[in-house]
Amino acid sequence: MIARAYRLRAAADFNKTYKHGRSTNADVLYIKTYQSHQAHSRVAVVASKKVSKRAVVRNRCKRRVVEIIRKDWQHIKPGHNFIVTIKQDIADMPSGELEARLLDCLKRAQLWQEG
Repeated sequence: MIARAYRLRAAADFNKTYKHGRSTNADVLYIKTYQSHQAHSRVAVVASKKVSKRAVVRNRCKRRVVEIIRKDWQHIKPGHNFIVTIKQDIADMPSGELEARLLDCLKRAQLWQEG
């Protein structure tokens, strides 16, 4: 789980990110990014009922994405709010493939920094 300080929770922050943010699209993920003026980045992961009608499956998909982000948090550029929206059921996707797609999307969104 990502620490509370690094989670995007306020409705105003969600609205600002959706309204004014830049978007990056991948086949299974969608990232909306908004530059904030904070010392660290904040993230939210969203999975709608289009992914699956079952909450168990949606939560499993979100947990998998959150774990990849948590593991590689030191590579995320500071000062950004971003929302990762899951577009398809990724519960059965191999971990390596999911991580590669997510990291590719983060790099295209210019949220990834090496080293």
